Amino acid sequence: MGIANGVVGADASRGASSGPVLYVLKRFPRLSETFVLREILSLEVLGERIVVDSLLAAEKGPCHPDLNRLQAEVRYLPRHPRLRECPVLRAHLRVALRAPVTWGRMAFRAGRAGTWRRFLQAGLVADRAWRVGVRHIHAHFLTAAAEVARDASILTGIPASVTAHAKDIFQVDNAPLIRARALGASAVVTVSEYNAQYLRGVIGKGLRIHCVSNGVEVAPTRADRPDGPVLCVARLVPKKGVDVVIDATAVLAPRIPDLRVEIIGGGPMQDSLRRRAEALGVLGQIRFLGPQTSDQVEAAFRRASMVVLACRIAEDGDRDGMPTVLTEALARGLPVVSTTVAGIRELVRHGETGLLVPPEDPAALADAIGLLRRDRELARRLGRAGRELVGERFDPERSARRLQRLFEGALT
Repeated sequence: MGIANGVVGADASRGASSGPVLYVLKRFPRLSETFVLREILSLEVLGERIVVDSLLAAEKGPCHPDLNRLQAEVRYLPRHPRLRECPVLRAHLRVALRAPVTWGRMAFRAGRAGTWRRFLQAGLVADRAWRVGVRHIHAHFLTAAAEVARDASILTGIPASVTAHAKDIFQVDNAPLIRARALGASAVVTVSEYNAQYLRGVIGKGLRIHCVSNGVEVAPTRADRPDGPVLCVARLVPKKGVDVVIDATAVLAPRIPDLRVEIIGGGPMQDSLRRRAEALGVLGQIRFLGPQTSDQVEAAFRRASMVVLACRIAEDGDRDGMPTVLTEALARGLPVVSTTVAGIRELVRHGETGLLVPPEDPAALADAIGLLRRDRELARRLGRAGRELVGERFDPERSARRLQRLFEGALT
């Protein structure tokens, strides 16, 4: 995959005859958003041509190897566009000539509302959509990307949809803006029925809301590692409950002296979590591995005895809708322990495909980890059942075909 003039890889020969789908993303690629990359790759396997407009430059640091398979042409929009800049001016002139009344009305509104930057980005998206014959615009996260996609849709008349996830709909600053950001979309997609019910309650009946799971391929059965480390893969932010995992490790340390815990991920809580582990005397049992590529996470899955994610509802309302790492673990037959937050129970069915404990309960989490360490037959049974569930409900081709129907307006 090459990069030239702000554009990543291109293959104009691919794609459906009815025109490509344009993805509007806040930042692409992003290590913690593997589900976006996998979704696009799954659509490309079905013959879709995808083009991407990213509002921010690519994330610095390690990249997933699967990025090399991407055929989509990725363009990076200026973060602070100005109308006097030639590329921006030319794009908006073309849009204004094709839709003068709509362009003028939206420009006036953007000037008064202080949303001029998003309007200029939307004009760039609209111009590209017309030039390459886009048939549908799709955004991920009901925040800035959704606003730009929505305004590009209004400028062009091309339908737009958005996938809502978690922070973009639950966090206290975002929740009041859901209706306004969704207004004008042809449909909203989300990743769990819990999310869908929540959104229906907020938005009402005027907009179609669909649940389309993040697709995860079922992996080959892995060897059981009864003495392998307990694995936690998460961004180091409050809603992931990594501090509860550390507290549970301290509870377990006297019972299981050889217990090892690996934590993969980065984030603002990294230093405070390390200090917490040191204060509790378990820093020697916990390895903070930082952000990792998909290949490195795969290696961690292979050596792990189980995957643990102690999700909670954070003070600002943020929570997980459906943590992809739990789906990935079960796809490999790994036993999982998590909490009863949000949509997790749709995947981790207590005693059937995993173990669930209340959030904010290190003792209960420690007991569940200890049970899976002692009873490996139970651990294997839960892993097998979880793998079957993922194969039935989280097949990436199935999710991609549902999105295709959505893009055609045929998903009911």
